[in-house]
Amino acid sequence: MGLYVYQPNANSYAGLGFSMLDNDRIVDVHYTDTPIADSWVSPVAHGFDDNPDSEGDFPSLSNYNQIPVMSERAWEALRPVIGYCCEALPIIHPTGKPFFIVHVMETVNCLDFDRSEVKRYSDGGIMRIVRYALIDERLHGKHIFKLPRGNARDLIVDGAFRNAVEASSLAGLEFNELPLVEQIVR
Repeated sequence: MGLYVYQPNANSYAGLGFSMLDNDRIVDVHYTDTPIADSWVSPVAHGFDDNPDSEGDFPSLSNYNQIPVMSERAWEALRPVIGYCCEALPIIHPTGKPFFIVHVMETVNCLDFDRSEVKRYSDGGIMRIVRYALIDERLHGKHIFKLPRGNARDLIVDGAFRNAVEASSLAGLEFNELPLVEQIVR
């Protein structure tokens, strides 16, 4: 089945940032599953002085890699796979080319906490998941999804997503397999 953490290649491709005023609004996108395209106001993105020269289809978003940014080409290639649960929110890219924040509106409560290996904060909250134990039956037909808030900030994609990226020769993502405790729970 192949599951992967969504991870832009920030070392090889240029990344983006936004003003502090827009940053909070953009981070909030990750934590809602309600459509917001009708009220979306396109924020102005900026590059960084130390950016690599290459422009990819999936620029990293400052410290928020779990919020996908895609070129128009990437969105068009992936829309048949993820359009069922995503909306493309336009941004003003420094190059003037069409890019979008992709609002993933699919949160799946599929983490088996008792079997997963997690790193916790001193207050008991989850800092990060080291190795995942997932409940398979909740993942059928899910090509991109988030875990519920408080579980982790990762965005997870599947093999169909990866295949669409590779078939379209899109650049800028790394496909690191999701570290699993063992086979997915059925």
